[in-house]
Amino acid sequence: MADLRSELMAIREEYGSLTPHNVVQAATDPDHPLHTEFEWDNTIAGHKYRLDQARRLIRVVREPYVDSRGHLGDIRVFHSISRSTGIVYDPVEEIIQDDIATQVLLRSMEREWRQLKTRYDRFEEFRAMIQRDLGPDTAA
Repeated sequence: MADLRSELMAIREEYGSLTPHNVVQAATDPDHPLHTEFEWDNTIAGHKYRLDQARRLIRVVREPYVDSRGHLGDIRVFHSISRSTGIVYDPVEEIIQDDIATQVLLRSMEREWRQLKTRYDRFEEFRAMIQRDLGPDTAA
């Protein structure tokens, strides 16, 4: 495949904007360099899409939560945990009662935080936003 960035920029130029719909539309052509990046068998793709929809349904369930500073917010009820049987979604109240699951979740949180920091840390505005939210006593 040619350079992905170049292919996506070409789609953006051709369609006027870069959207998932436009990428799929362009890649529909069997000769397009991105064609092989997609599953075109609808029986397989349909099942994968329904699995993605199920993941979104699981992740959308939230409940109220009061943090240690007394701030009210909400948290996701179910979190993905890697088990010997594969990835499962457990309720947070069960996770916090299981030391291993808690450590898995905390490692996941740290990994996500580091990814976010790596992605945006070069933006001064991002660093200022983190500093503002954490307060003056905490360094990001």
